[in-house]
Amino acid sequence: MKGGYERYLEWAQIAGERAGTAILRHYQAAGPVDLKSDGSPVTPADRAAHEAIVGVLSRATPDVPVASEEGEEISGDRYWSVDPLDGTKEYVARTDAFVVNVALVEDGRPVVGVIYVPVTGECYFAAKGNGAFKRVQGQVRRLSGRAFTGGPVRVVGSARHGTEAVAALCAALACGEQGIERAALGSAWKFGWLAEGRADLYPRFGPTHTWDTAAGQCLVEESGGAVWVAGHQTLVYRHARQLNPSFMAVSDARFAWPDVL
Repeated sequence: MKGGYERYLEWAQIAGERAGTAILRHYQAAGPVDLKSDGSPVTPADRAAHEAIVGVLSRATPDVPVASEEGEEISGDRYWSVDPLDGTKEYVARTDAFVVNVALVEDGRPVVGVIYVPVTGECYFAAKGNGAFKRVQGQVRRLSGRAFTGGPVRVVGSARHGTEAVAALCAALACGEQGIERAALGSAWKFGWLAEGRADLYPRFGPTHTWDTAAGQCLVEESGGAVWVAGHQTLVYRHARQLNPSFMAVSDARFAWPDVL
């Protein structure tokens, strides 16, 4: 594998799957929901998934710190960026639209990305320079974002954040294009939709952190897409707990989306 990321990608998948198993142990039971200092929910499943991931990665790569949403501050420009249960509100609401995010970040860029969907068993994975893939029931296929050649623009947005801004963007796009097909989905699963060509755009106007986006960004970039912030600049991670600016993730980076948007 180019870049020497094969082992890291394997460990990231193992960590994601073990976290998914831990989450499902709690999913059918109506467990307690606590609130963190920022008002976001946290459950026993979040904590169990965190412990499962840290257990794998700390043993496999003791020299690489783990920056988890449920963990402590870390230092350095090479680290694992982890959201043990991305979409806790979806988990609490029993929508099934929650995932596990595991990414390896080097010098501000994600070089390994895994998104695991516990309920369906789908695993999206990618490594820098090696493409993006999806595994379902033991079957693996390479992912490629849809080449946009016109027609309805398929927009996937957050189910709970920035919905008014997304609606305004869709209205603006509809004026110059051949219609809009809009979907809402919780968690970083939206990046998976872009990577496999189920959506063209994922606009994000609400708050996100490094662990929300790093794994998905790797997937999208390796499948032919991009994640852009203002000025058509690639999203870069300057801190392991970075609060990201608004961004636009696209399935086809070759299309002139900046001109359209």
